[in-house]
Amino acid sequence: MKKPIPYGRQSVIPEDIEAVIAVLQSDWLTMGPKVTEFEEAVAAQCGAKHCIAVANGTAALHLACLALKVGPGDLGVTSPISFLASANCIVYCDGRPDFVDIDPQTLCLSPDELESYCKTQAVPKVVIPVDFAGVPADLPRFRKLADHYGFKLIEDAAHSIGSTYEYKGETYACGSCAHTDLAIFSFHPVKTITTGEGGAILTNDDHLAHKLRLLSSHGIERNHSNYRLPDPSIIAGSEKPAWYHEMQMLGYNYRLTDIHSVLGLSQMKRLERHKAKRQQIVRNYNKAFAEAAKKEIFILPPWPEHTDPCYHLYPLRLGPACGVKRNDLYRQLRERNIYTQVHYIPIYRQPFHHAKWHRDPAQFPESEKYFANCFSLPLFPAMTQEMFDYVVQTLLSILK
Repeated sequence: MKKPIPYGRQSVIPEDIEAVIAVLQSDWLTMGPKVTEFEEAVAAQCGAKHCIAVANGTAALHLACLALKVGPGDLGVTSPISFLASANCIVYCDGRPDFVDIDPQTLCLSPDELESYCKTQAVPKVVIPVDFAGVPADLPRFRKLADHYGFKLIEDAAHSIGSTYEYKGETYACGSCAHTDLAIFSFHPVKTITTGEGGAILTNDDHLAHKLRLLSSHGIERNHSNYRLPDPSIIAGSEKPAWYHEMQMLGYNYRLTDIHSVLGLSQMKRLERHKAKRQQIVRNYNKAFAEAAKKEIFILPPWPEHTDPCYHLYPLRLGPACGVKRNDLYRQLRERNIYTQVHYIPIYRQPFHHAKWHRDPAQFPESEKYFANCFSLPLFPAMTQEMFDYVVQTLLSILK
């Protein structure tokens, strides 16, 4: 294969480009109608009441923590097997991040380990379960724990737009906030839907939605019915000039533009198609590696019962019978233009987090076991049969 095959790649078609050009030729590049249309499309897809589009998934996590009043010294717990932002958002609020181990059957945050943590260590202010690789975390179980212990829940659904799960005979979309206070998405180019860079926060709580909109746009209120201290020297009588506004809290410039939003709108039309293609590639990988899995050469990614994941990653693991070390395999694949990735180095191992909180890796045996042997194979909608066959055949030939 002459051109490198990455682990993930955006899918951009002529319709996407035409939609972006139309916005560039319009009156609005930002704070315009396409942002609202995109928010409505994402909310409708998830079945959530509110969606607030923001600049990226990290901004979404930061604002979600702020909206839930995470502050100095507050404890937040998340999965160590995630991108750094899942923990950094707590630090941005001067909180203290901590971790509990993953469930080896889902690779998501373990509800059992979280319950043990609450009983034996501390009850956090907020818990951030991560839908890893597109597999939904056990959100109903986390909801029960949240109701019992009193913490808030943010679903980190950065990997899982389009994923669903069943609970008591009902089907719920990741991001619906049916079992959480808030949920966030990322629309980075390697995700199922991209806006270039972008993110979103979802909620069913009117008060949180209003607060998040203020926080995402400098803390500015423009709705005259919500003004707190209209300046009498500016506003005469009941007349309220259209240009008048109030900064009611310290906010951020985390807005998403119409340019990004219209790309997301165009991509949303293909969400189910992308999901079907990603699931088919996962099934094909599983079939191709079934024999190796039986021999414990590989451990296949989870597809838990009662879930319908829209896979963002294909995190294959080397089993106990594999005779090749992960780093050697990574190097040999890269030499053959197959660019795999490791998702992720446990966050507690990163120098910043280790220096501040000194977490012992031995406290997270399942995370350590997963990290030592994981690597993500290429998975994206534009992946051709030729690419797929080359990846499979090359990987199996190296193992032989």
